[in-house]
Amino acid sequence: MPWTEDYLNALIMRTVQEANILPVTSACNVSCVFCSHRQNPAGVQAYRVPPRSAVEILDLVQWLDPKRTVVIGESATRIIEGEPLLHPEITAVLTGLRRLLPKTPLQITTNGSLLSSAMVRLLDRIRPVTVYLSLNSSDPIKRRLLMRDPQPGRALEGAVLLGAAGVPFEGSVVAMPQLVGWEDLCRTIADLGRAGARVVRVFMPGFTRLAPPDLRFRDDLGSRLAAYLDNECRDLGVPVVLEPPLLTNLTPQARGVLSGSPAQAAGVRAGDVIRRVDGRVPCSRVETHQWISQAERPEVALLSEGEERTVHLDKPAGVSAGLVFDYDFDPRQLDELRHTVRRGRGQALVVTGVLAGALMARVLEQDIEEGHCRVLTVDNRFFGGSIGCAGLLVVDDVLEALRTYLSENPRYEVERVLLPQRAFDYRGFDLTGRHYREIEDGLGVDVRLL
Repeated sequence: MPWTEDYLNALIMRTVQEANILPVTSACNVSCVFCSHRQNPAGVQAYRVPPRSAVEILDLVQWLDPKRTVVIGESATRIIEGEPLLHPEITAVLTGLRRLLPKTPLQITTNGSLLSSAMVRLLDRIRPVTVYLSLNSSDPIKRRLLMRDPQPGRALEGAVLLGAAGVPFEGSVVAMPQLVGWEDLCRTIADLGRAGARVVRVFMPGFTRLAPPDLRFRDDLGSRLAAYLDNECRDLGVPVVLEPPLLTNLTPQARGVLSGSPAQAAGVRAGDVIRRVDGRVPCSRVETHQWISQAERPEVALLSEGEERTVHLDKPAGVSAGLVFDYDFDPRQLDELRHTVRRGRGQALVVTGVLAGALMARVLEQDIEEGHCRVLTVDNRFFGGSIGCAGLLVVDDVLEALRTYLSENPRYEVERVLLPQRAFDYRGFDLTGRHYREIEDGLGVDVRLL
């Protein structure tokens, strides 16, 4: 689908209304070697937000949900989000946002290069706010290598300023051990912990078929990274989360516990498995986190080093207990998925990406055993390389995989194919501008987005 101003405006509005994200700018002041936009194949439809004034940005605030966290500096659509603190009127944007939404929590993602003393004072004034700091390396030489940051020491200095001011922040690192070594990852996590980060998220890098040789890595990097974090980074004083987490089950095991939190005060530790919350058995990590956060002084039965015990988390309703979990399945999505799979005649074929294949099969284990569905993991052939997520699948990927699957399984009668909604925009077009109905027309099966 060709670009139009109306389409971009519609994307912006949906970003605001559906994801509670306030787009600020597509401009960026660094040039990360791992930036996904540098490796995109020809034909990918992603859009930059044209320069807008603070007044124009704040005009969108009326469409935000004040009861949910407002996110700045992230993208949930085809819109390219840059460095929000680079906007020339960012002070007016943030103070205006706080004036319009005086109690709404804010979340701001930044590369940290502009976290000056003045900026940290501003962030302190507009609380409640949480900063997501993309540090990537605390070594100035290695940060410059990874991000082309001309002043690479500023970000870690900014982290220290945030910690000193008591502004909550989380750190993130795109793991690039093939460029900067494994020890740098551990050292960066430790530096973020010492600065006061609540959590450090370690992101698996990705490369497409167009990436240069020095950005490529072995297929087993994910498992090696998970093992390294478990073995070498467990005792650094800060919870560490791998994203994507490479999950194969829904067991609500705590990844970490925030320092000074109700969970820590109750003696909950990383690795503990939550069995029940106020007598109820949760179905996933996400549901566990939701139940505990929503409850007042919840009673939690947990399995800790082989022994079951019960603790009370001394906290009010609607406040985090300080437990950190990997993200698996929202119970609402789980219910919708199972309902859709069981609805209608015949079997459904559930399409997902390679990274989520094992977890999806576990989620639908009973439905698969009862003959309601099968799970088909589809390779990201268009992007290629290490890309394996459902959100980057395109129509050609799915068509090729379905044709191969159906030819190899002639007795399997597919009545409907369920595609991941996040691979398509609100009109049903993929990242190359093709509509998912092409799959329906090409194969003669009912296709639905989920």
